[in-house]
Amino acid sequence: MLFRILIGLLLGDALPACQSKETETTSTEKKKAVPAMRHGINLHPYRVRSSMVKNGENLGSILAQCGANPNQSRLSIERLTAHIDNRKIRTGLSYTWYANDSSGALAYWVLEPDACSYLKVDFQSDTPSVARVMRPTEHKIVRKNGRIDGSLYQSMDRSGATQELIANYTKLFDWTVDFFHLQEGDSFRVVHEEVWIDGRPGPARQVQAAELRHKGKSYYGFVWMTADGKIQYYNEKGESMKRRYLKAPLDYTRISSGFAKRRFHPVLRINRPHLGIDYAAPTGTPIRAIGNGTVTEAGYKGGNGNFVRIRHNKTHETGYLHMSRIGKGIRRGARVQQGQVIGYVGSTGLATGPHLCFRFWEKGVQVNPARIQTPPSDPLPATEKQRFMVQRDSLMQRLKGG
Repeated sequence: MLFRILIGLLLGDALPACQSKETETTSTEKKKAVPAMRHGINLHPYRVRSSMVKNGENLGSILAQCGANPNQSRLSIERLTAHIDNRKIRTGLSYTWYANDSSGALAYWVLEPDACSYLKVDFQSDTPSVARVMRPTEHKIVRKNGRIDGSLYQSMDRSGATQELIANYTKLFDWTVDFFHLQEGDSFRVVHEEVWIDGRPGPARQVQAAELRHKGKSYYGFVWMTADGKIQYYNEKGESMKRRYLKAPLDYTRISSGFAKRRFHPVLRINRPHLGIDYAAPTGTPIRAIGNGTVTEAGYKGGNGNFVRIRHNKTHETGYLHMSRIGKGIRRGARVQQGQVIGYVGSTGLATGPHLCFRFWEKGVQVNPARIQTPPSDPLPATEKQRFMVQRDSLMQRLKGG
């Protein structure tokens, strides 16, 4: 479980590590009518209301609105601050208060700072008590698969995949597969973790292994945590999936025009070379640098519109055209990292609609970006390869439905 939890934290997911909780019943217990419960409280004797933290509110103002007197508020906050910083109460957090149905006195107040737990304040004694209650959780390993019919997003969505899972699946193949050239009949498989909280699926959907079958060839990817705690991506041979350059500068949409020595220009109405790839995407879609490098141009440039050019090394440069706007801090001389957002899709310059025209130079000559091949990063350390292969075999069996 520790492996799965660490993967979730390192991949940027918001769900904190939950503690699993088991309940036990006996067959000899008689079935009884179960009272309506919430936060471990029998709802019958209380009036229950819920709300969310608004901009500018803090624990003191919220507790006062819920019926706590000044002394109750002061004592509660003293105890709550052992679990949460009063100065960092986020807008949008949910809270619930329970008032006695007969007297109207505040009995309980509950704050939900995350998906895995809640903070419960008990006002039924002279001195309020505070407890952090962990919700019962369960980790499940799930497989999803399907054929590509339409877009990859639509196909995975039909299988029950969330947006987060689809994004993590495509991230695994960012360096090795060009999702813009998928075709109907291709297929996908993914093994991932689901964290269920109180019997309901939570927000975490961690990919552990994935397969993409494209034009009769299978591409595999496995998430691996190295001995020093870093998350890496390897194929079935233990080779790193990372490359010097990403396969595409933005997340999956569609290619509207490919690299061509002769193409009819939709604005100028003449035939001319199109020395790049056009990616049709909604205005505002983030554009990523495909590799580390230095910005050599950033600004408006005639028919290119808002334009950024990056030198990656002595051999390669890339260009990003027609942006709606250039990213913050992207200016001549700025250093950028692979995957960093450098701008947003638009239709500035000579463009009939929102898209990114992506260009690639090799030794000063524009070449087809789709044909660029770069060697992989360092392979899996030899000391870890045996452990990796054992886990790969287990996950490969899950991928195949075993």
